[in-house]
Amino acid sequence: MKRIEVVDALRGFSLFGIFMANLLIFQFGLTGHLYIEHYHLDAINKGIYHFIKILFEGSFMPIFAILFGFSLDKLYQSMKTKQVKHPRVKLLRRALFLMLIGSFHAYFIWEGDILFGYAISMLVVIPFISLKSRFFKWVTIIGFVFILAISIISLFDSSEPFLNEGDKATYVHDIKSMFSEGSYWDIRNVDEQIEDPMLLEMKNELGDAMGWFFIFIIFMEIPYFTLGICLSRYKWFEKSIRETRFSKLFIYLIPVSLVGKSSYLWISNENISESLATTFGIVLAIGFICLFKYLYQTYQDNIIFRGFENLGKMSLSMYMMQSVIGTLILYSYGLGLFGKNILVLTFLSFVLIYILQMVLASWYQKYLRYGPLEYLLRMFTYWKIKIPKGR
Repeated sequence: MKRIEVVDALRGFSLFGIFMANLLIFQFGLTGHLYIEHYHLDAINKGIYHFIKILFEGSFMPIFAILFGFSLDKLYQSMKTKQVKHPRVKLLRRALFLMLIGSFHAYFIWEGDILFGYAISMLVVIPFISLKSRFFKWVTIIGFVFILAISIISLFDSSEPFLNEGDKATYVHDIKSMFSEGSYWDIRNVDEQIEDPMLLEMKNELGDAMGWFFIFIIFMEIPYFTLGICLSRYKWFEKSIRETRFSKLFIYLIPVSLVGKSSYLWISNENISESLATTFGIVLAIGFICLFKYLYQTYQDNIIFRGFENLGKMSLSMYMMQSVIGTLILYSYGLGLFGKNILVLTFLSFVLIYILQMVLASWYQKYLRYGPLEYLLRMFTYWKIKIPKGR
């Protein structure tokens, strides 16, 4: 089945957004970036923080999840066309390999892994992959209505904050010391030495139901996967942007979504601002997809889109590379810049690194068709060792 180049390009572009959003976690910690006021950033660096948080955070992970679902269905349809035996077994092997890679990534490289959760979602979706499009359409609708309902219910949460500002300041001080001065293994086992306040709060509220909460979070990703399957089934990416209903509406909603996501700057009620950020983050993600499709179809021959495509074809390898580079720049076993008041410099550095990744991917694919991890993923999917050939 012929590759859909606009999807490869969008996947490559979404890696940029994920890299930018992850920068906040690389530099300030998985939970620490939520307590940014205790890092005492100057006005310029705080402005960059808000820029990244509003434009990138919570809006590019959904795009990546949607594309995971899209590619999953396209691969299944391709297997059916080629009359490949036991396609769902092969897809399950693919998900298990991603789970293995995600576990390795989370434990040995960086704690902000997304692959393990995506693999779990794939395991849930794969048994139903042969069902009709209507099933996935309704799962998507019900799923997003449920997410919206959860956001609305959270508005009425009147409980007092679990942590005071002093606790937050202490936590930020401790992780700054750990991530800028600790050893590699100290950082890898940081949870055993410094209690994460977010986990403490969840334990306080949920108690023995903590395990169910994490399962619930994973299930919250499934509507993104099923939306991707719907885009595959209805051939949305193959159609002209002018032929797809509501696409222009979501493009026009991009400025509204950015205002909604920035509401935490002027709304003191955290429940309201978090609900708005969740809701408008989803709308913004869909708006970005529609806008990217429009720009791609208008300026398809531009060299930038070729770079996005090449990067998108190696997204798994490049995602792992980003984690290695990000930790080497910010953590103590690299340059040790964690928590410092230099976000504008690391932001520009990450932009440059992403551009170099585009160049590397374009050069690499002159000689080899698959990236190293993409080749291993294909090998595990089909359970076949095949010598990679040039393009």
